[in-house]
Amino acid sequence: MTGAVVDQLHRLQDRLRFVEARRKQRDTVPPELTEVDREFREKVDTVSKLKARLAEAEVERRRAEAERTDLSERQRRYKEQMRQVQSSREYSALLNEIDAVEKHLRIVEDRVLTLEEELETARTELSERESRLPTETEEHEERMKDWRSAQKLINEELAAAEIEISRLENEIPPRERSEFRRLLEKKHGLAVVQVVNGSCSACHVKVRPAAMQILKAGREIVYCDTCKRILYWEPQSS
Repeated sequence: MTGAVVDQLHRLQDRLRFVEARRKQRDTVPPELTEVDREFREKVDTVSKLKARLAEAEVERRRAEAERTDLSERQRRYKEQMRQVQSSREYSALLNEIDAVEKHLRIVEDRVLTLEEELETARTELSERESRLPTETEEHEERMKDWRSAQKLINEELAAAEIEISRLENEIPPRERSEFRRLLEKKHGLAVVQVVNGSCSACHVKVRPAAMQILKAGREIVYCDTCKRILYWEPQSS
């Protein structure tokens, strides 16, 4: 019974390592396609940034236009007050106010003009980029299709492996499964190691003859005296 559990633990570890490796392979763009994918992502990102900047510039322009309207109204009111002043002191004070408003107004008007030019340029660029994007997307997917097919096959392999992992975990007794998981985390994904030529294949230390006899008999789980991993033995390996 114990020997069968060790076999299951060894297989479970194999499937877990397989899933980890295949997920990494699935999610890592092949070197020959890295630049292709980076260039396409940059094009998509540029379109997104242009849209965001357009929205932001529209808000800025509306604020600047509202400020321009407010300054123009203040300028009009000050000029009306000029007709009613009674002293040179009041007249001088109003002239200063008008001068300050006019300076501020020129700055705001320049800002409105700059934003309108920026908006026009950004709209033109966005229109051009958006018109090219469908073709660029199609070309990108064509160049990536072999990898997409490989990803699909990997997903199918992962689905089958995950079903087997679930089955194995349900079949392995809770205590052994818990100990296996603890070791798996502590030993960086290698909890069960094969004995090869009488030695632990992880730390390469010879297994004691008595421990080797117990291991071959399959009566209990045997741990390496040195690295403390679970030992696994196949007759053809020793």
